[in-house]
Amino acid sequence: MLYPVKELQDIFADACVRAPGGELAFISVFGRDGAVQQLYASLHLGIQEGGIRQITLLDPDSSQALAVVPVGDPRRLDKYSGRLPKDNLFGNLVHTWIYDESLLNPSKATGSAWLLVDRETQAHDVESLEARTWSLIEQLSPIPLLPHWRKRVLDTLGDQVTGNLDQTSHAPIGRIHASRIVLPDSFGEAISGFVRDGSLGLD
Repeated sequence: MLYPVKELQDIFADACVRAPGGELAFISVFGRDGAVQQLYASLHLGIQEGGIRQITLLDPDSSQALAVVPVGDPRRLDKYSGRLPKDNLFGNLVHTWIYDESLLNPSKATGSAWLLVDRETQAHDVESLEARTWSLIEQLSPIPLLPHWRKRVLDTLGDQVTGNLDQTSHAPIGRIHASRIVLPDSFGEAISGFVRDGSLGLD
């Protein structure tokens, strides 16, 4: 499904992810090259220069506002664009992702990371999601983790460290499923406790 963007004509989004505080983290948009360039530029311009500070996604059926997404600090946003084949049904279109750079790199300083997957093709692959979640936890962990600890750690601490954004007031819109991995300050102590009580071992 494509959602019209109220602030600019001829721009349509098929996915939008908001940070836990509601600010824009990721949006996937389609449009003519000039319109997409104008959208990205508007995010970085001041209000007096014609800039925008929010993106309003409209319900394609009712044209009513579905979500008003604050932009926040635009300096953290980057973009990646690709051009659709010219012989597609809608003509010469550009597909652009505008995203917070923190989506790409887990932050060991804050103990947090993003996990974004396609809702239609990947969100139901439990094994793949667990593997990717574990990989992020390994990168964030303040202490080394052994591969065979994965099941024990995820079974015991998974609900504490993984937050499904679908269950928040700022749920993703469209085909992207998003989760936040956040290690609590007590994570290292919990792992050490499992080692001491024999729940986790070298073998």
